[in-house]
Amino acid sequence: MTKQKGIGKGGLLLCALAMVAMCAVSFWLRPDRRISGELGICLPSPNLWTINPVSSWLINTVMLGGCAAAGFFLNRTYNFIRSTHPVLSSLFLVLAASNPWITGYLSSSTLLCVINLLCITIMFRTFRSGNATQEMFVISTFISVGSMFQHAFLPMIVAYIGSAIVMKVFRFKECLAMLMGLVAPYWVGIGLGLIPLEWFRMPQITNLFIDYAHASDLFLLVFSVGLAIFCGFILGINNSIKLYAGNSQVNAMNLTITFVGVVSSVCVFIDFSNMMAYVATIYFSLAVQMANLCALWNVKRERLVVAIPAIIYIGFFIAMVLN
Repeated sequence: MTKQKGIGKGGLLLCALAMVAMCAVSFWLRPDRRISGELGICLPSPNLWTINPVSSWLINTVMLGGCAAAGFFLNRTYNFIRSTHPVLSSLFLVLAASNPWITGYLSSSTLLCVINLLCITIMFRTFRSGNATQEMFVISTFISVGSMFQHAFLPMIVAYIGSAIVMKVFRFKECLAMLMGLVAPYWVGIGLGLIPLEWFRMPQITNLFIDYAHASDLFLLVFSVGLAIFCGFILGINNSIKLYAGNSQVNAMNLTITFVGVVSSVCVFIDFSNMMAYVATIYFSLAVQMANLCALWNVKRERLVVAIPAIIYIGFFIAMVLN
């Protein structure tokens, strides 16, 4: 029997070095590359925060690395991917860093991914719980606060409603707790006078094309994100065959991540001008599907499964930076 060749710590280190290098190149060669526009409901979005450029880049890079580490330890805790090989973390590092539009400064995309990981972690604890009101309140509060700065947080509530259903905890009291979590931050902010009513605005649908210097920039970006969505969709269907026949809790946990990825992917088409906000979460969902592919189908050449998409997306990065 051929022994499965996992990527191991060496592969993870190589991906981490590639991620740091791409983030550094994004910052030094294209420091002006960021999406414009005010996309928060009542507060300025992260791309408008007055943060020292070096600090903004450093915080963003550390947070992306933290997402990869969180994914690894989340799997070690809940074993939703039946493998301890760092495929998830390795692929996410490369995929996230391959997009110079979200790695050169602290972006909404990174923050949304961080919050989604926190919410997923909380959701994992609720499986068949007799009372999940506290967890649902906390999740919706995170989403509500995030929506003040970036309206892309709001659609995520749909994903967590679906997750609560598959986790078998979506009852009337959990629904009420979720509604209270959504309202509470705005209620407190307005009630204490921290957020004047004149600060509120409807989400603006900006013209995506004005944020790109060349049509080729937009083509490369849309093609790379579209490829990630397509691969995630195909792998999700493929992996669901094995997951559905397995442990119900593992299936529910994977569905939670899938729901978040699906909602993010749908929002890319609906909220196209704000697509950058959803990209890091889409990459995380794709990395989970790739890791599940290796584990569920007992892939013998795991290194190739990681290396091929990594090389492709590093190629996308080089093309976007040099364009």
